[in-house]
Amino acid sequence: MSQHDLNWLLTHTQPEAKRMIQYLREQGIHHEDLLVLMEKLPRHQFVEPAFSHLAYSATPLPIGRHQTISQPLTVAKMTQWLLTYARPGRVLEIGTGSGYQTRILAHFFNKVHTIERQQWLYLQAKQRLSAMGINNVEYVFGDGQVGWPQKIEMDAVIITAMASKVPLALTRCLKENGVLIMPIDHPRPQIGCWRKEGDRWKCLQTDVAFFVPLLEGIEYA
Repeated sequence: MSQHDLNWLLTHTQPEAKRMIQYLREQGIHHEDLLVLMEKLPRHQFVEPAFSHLAYSATPLPIGRHQTISQPLTVAKMTQWLLTYARPGRVLEIGTGSGYQTRILAHFFNKVHTIERQQWLYLQAKQRLSAMGINNVEYVFGDGQVGWPQKIEMDAVIITAMASKVPLALTRCLKENGVLIMPIDHPRPQIGCWRKEGDRWKCLQTDVAFFVPLLEGIEYA
């Protein structure tokens, strides 16, 4: 990062973050603790340096390896659903990415379990959050569709990539009344929030959304 870029960030980050929060309020995000956190969180540190000046804009941005960080409204909406419907115990995140959503989850949940299939992103996110002093996150480099390596019951599962079907391994790890948030492309691209009630699922919220596809396997750096 050049000195010019650094100067720009120092003088523009705070007002850009405030405008982002105002936009989120206008779009129906009302959880005050979430809004306070997102205003303070340095979102520009979670995107590719060339896009730092756009970090607080209402758009997805590249984070490397052909992946993107979701636009702030999508992150805020998914998190607000979790805070509304899920117990604040253990949450499993599929798709660590740059670690932005992970960092937000770590503020509200006792324990975050996160899986990333791209080794470079996994290493970068782990290093970034460790440098921020986040110590309630457990990281795995692996295929998120097969679930967490150990048998642990989760209060919530959040998937940050578009699926064409629901991975059964991820639904089976949920506790009774656990919450699943995931984008799915059937019958149309959307993101939904469901509660597990025995062998049935209660739909709590849905909205139109577009994500990168949920892929199988792993990719080494």
